[in-house]
Amino acid sequence: MARIVLIAGFESFNIDLYVSAAELAQARCPGLEVCIFSDRDIQTSPDAVTTALAGADVFFGSLIFDYDQVLWLRERVQEIPIRLVFESALELMSLTQLGKFVIGDKPKGMPKPVKFILDKFSSGKEEDKLAGYISFLKSGPKLLKYVPVQKVQDLRNWLIIYGYWNAGGPENVAAMCWTLAEKYLNLPISAEIPPPIETPNIGLLHPDYSGFFESPRQYLEWYRVERLPFLWQAGARSSHSAVRSIHLISLRS
Repeated sequence: MARIVLIAGFESFNIDLYVSAAELAQARCPGLEVCIFSDRDIQTSPDAVTTALAGADVFFGSLIFDYDQVLWLRERVQEIPIRLVFESALELMSLTQLGKFVIGDKPKGMPKPVKFILDKFSSGKEEDKLAGYISFLKSGPKLLKYVPVQKVQDLRNWLIIYGYWNAGGPENVAAMCWTLAEKYLNLPISAEIPPPIETPNIGLLHPDYSGFFESPRQYLEWYRVERLPFLWQAGARSSHSAVRSIHLISLRS
């Protein structure tokens, strides 16, 4: 049984979402175990977290900045074969390793757009390293088309994995786990891994609409077609009832 341990910082409110994602991931990949924790569990349930990490094949961390938690995790995750850390303290992000791709290393044949960003990591200033890393995370998925499949496959997979994580939602997190299981843990998946479900940075939601409205214009067009006729009919019925009530009152008087 292969194990992924996911620890999310500053996101205790999202734990139920990640648990749902773990259940979905395990349902389509019986040989996979996904353990979900928040950064609070490091204080409240350190033994449980330690036990999970001790047998892990993959460590995944995000938004972990507390200094004591960072040091505690560094001691326990350094020997885990696959380490993926996003938007956290540099002491943790520097442990990132996926196959031959290691943060700070620049493999031969690195595409120029990617190499330019990764060069930021060689700066002596910690703030420059952090800025370079965050820039890479934000622009990285857009660089996929420049990344050759054969030369830097691990880098390409790292960008794909972050694309799922950055998109959010239980379906995307589950697909992220399937990608790791299929490509690095040699586990079969019972269905094809779907592409990321994109979430716009800004959008509108309506309970009667599936998805997001990406602009007010799109929402107004939908509202005009789907809602106004219904509201007009409801209003007409209400007006007709009101007229009947008036007539009844007049007759009785």
